[in-house]
Amino acid sequence: MEIIYSTIKDVERLMKGLADESRLKILYLLDDTGEACVRDIQQVLKVPQPTVSRHLGLLKRMGLVDNRRRGKWNYYYIIKKQPDMVKYLMTDLLTQDPFKRIFRTEMKTQIDRLLPRPKGKR
Repeated sequence: MEIIYSTIKDVERLMKGLADESRLKILYLLDDTGEACVRDIQQVLKVPQPTVSRHLGLLKRMGLVDNRRRGKWNYYYIIKKQPDMVKYLMTDLLTQDPFKRIFRTEMKTQIDRLLPRPKGKR
């Protein structure tokens, strides 16, 4: 596996990139939903579209998310294959109970609107 974060400066950039409320919320959202388009993320975060796009661009340059095009929409998702250091950090951020509880408390209602409903509940 190629090591992307090989210097202290690289690690510092990663930490600074993650030290933002909106980017953390985007990562939690993508972890919960699997993938989301800019419009969906914008609705959950309640911020302008250019702000969402800027954050997604930074997360993509950091190698944390990628996107796939479906029609005219780009759907973003968390890249699962990561260097070990990044994988451990992301696992801790996205799965630790105190962080999840905070995230769910603040954003659960908005995320529930995005998740597909079971058949027969439409």
